[in-house]
Amino acid sequence: MKPDKVKQIIIDILKYLQRESRIRIYAYVIMPDHLHLILSSNNLIKNVANFKSYSARQIIKYYIDDGQTKIINKLVLAKPAYLTDRKHKFWQTGYSPKQISNTDMMQQKIDYIHYNPVRNKYVKEPEEWLFSSARNFSRLTSPLRIDEIVI
Repeated sequence: MKPDKVKQIIIDILKYLQRESRIRIYAYVIMPDHLHLILSSNNLIKNVANFKSYSARQIIKYYIDDGQTKIINKLVLAKPAYLTDRKHKFWQTGYSPKQISNTDMMQQKIDYIHYNPVRNKYVKEPEEWLFSSARNFSRLTSPLRIDEIVI
């Protein structure tokens, strides 16, 4: 399996949404089995729904084209019976947005996001994880641009 391919699909879709001014990204981390984003949008619910729908279709297509039947079978089994408009379930239903109201809270959320790969023992330092804005904050090469934080 090529896990970075899936992460790259996610990055490409986020870049598109940034270019189209649909979202502003302030911090992120893309893990092997989930992601965290701090973002803003004029229509957050719609843009997150669009992101999840389009990225799920693209990632499932990649898995099918790459012959990854084990993963596809897991995604079929994960789909609840009430979802009759699709064959697979990729993303968790819903999302849990939190209003960030001050700089202390923003810093706490950024630290939480950036330390995900460290807590999971993938890396020793946050900026070592390629798919994280910790690299942007450390002025290292990163696959995704982040926006300036304004609270």
